[in-house]
Amino acid sequence: MVKVLFTGGTGLVGSNVLPLLKKKYDVYAPTRQELNILDTAEVEKYVKEGNFDVIIHSANPNPVKNELDKNGSMTENSLRCFMNFYRVRKYCKRLYFVGSGAELDKTRDMIQISEEEFDRSIPQDEYGFAKYVMNHLALESDNVYNLRLFACYGPGDWESKFITHCIRSVLADKDITIRQNCIFDYIQVYDLANIFSYFIENKPKYHDYNIASGDRYTLVEIAEKVLKLMNSDKKVIILKDGMNKEYTPNISRLLEEMGGYKFISLDEGIKIQIESEVEN
Repeated sequence: MVKVLFTGGTGLVGSNVLPLLKKKYDVYAPTRQELNILDTAEVEKYVKEGNFDVIIHSANPNPVKNELDKNGSMTENSLRCFMNFYRVRKYCKRLYFVGSGAELDKTRDMIQISEEEFDRSIPQDEYGFAKYVMNHLALESDNVYNLRLFACYGPGDWESKFITHCIRSVLADKDITIRQNCIFDYIQVYDLANIFSYFIENKPKYHDYNIASGDRYTLVEIAEKVLKLMNSDKKVIILKDGMNKEYTPNISRLLEEMGGYKFISLDEGIKIQIESEVEN
């Protein structure tokens, strides 16, 4: 059985994909109390002794949720966590990390942006800049790969995230507010679990892949889907006119690699999340 080390097990991604991955693989997902990924010596010892086939580094420093992240900037902590695994990459077959569309510079439109457009500019924000540096290192490596995630949603997502915000607004009998309309490509987190499975079992042809569903929706369209699925007569209120920067990738490389894949539709994904929100 393939042995996998997964970081970030308590976040949206980890909490949803781990139960699915554990059905197929021998998965280790230590908490930050069990493995401080900011500690170089701890990571080296854990990886050497673990003899993992695949490492999936999904964790991101978050000073709000973890005391260990309070020291240092987002850039420093993100890069330090990544480099602690990067320097011991020879002890596993493949090291994957979950990148972000932010590394393609969110100050500019991303209209079905392709992997070849990486490095069109340097991101201005700390988070995007850290992921940008990581991707450069992945592109020059033998066994490091970037799964560049754009917008992901699913059960247990933060209340500040858009789809959760829409559902909870309706549950609270409130109108749905949108700061400014824009176009996104959302992927349901269970699809991400299947994509992880593919890359656990197969050696990639490239070192970076855009990860999304391939479907583009405005925030207004998403909010209207939530209202329809929840049989609500509440309104959608846009606070600022015009359109914000688009945030969508081209996923041709991913689909060609996987031989095609049928994603969970946005309607079905929203239904799953509504059920989770009502239950909890």
